[in-house]
Amino acid sequence: MVKIRLKRVGRTNLPEYRIVVQDARVKRAGPEIEIIGSYHPLKKKDNVIVKTERLQHWVSMGAQPTEKLSSLLKKAGVKVS
Repeated sequence: MVKIRLKRVGRTNLPEYRIVVQDARVKRAGPEIEIIGSYHPLKKKDNVIVKTERLQHWVSMGAQPTEKLSSLLKKAGVKVS
């Protein structure tokens, strides 16, 4: 099963995340299939950047976004169908 989830890459006290497509059985820090965006929680505006066409492609292939990522995308105004 393939998941779309957040992968932490920031340093201590400066979190940054990549939105990645990963096998669900792999650890968070493990290898990803594709990087499709980023999330910067400390920024006030435009903190979620997503390649929407790649997101839609992976969702159509059966990939499931995690609950946290789904709520972030909803706040950013990105539709996941």
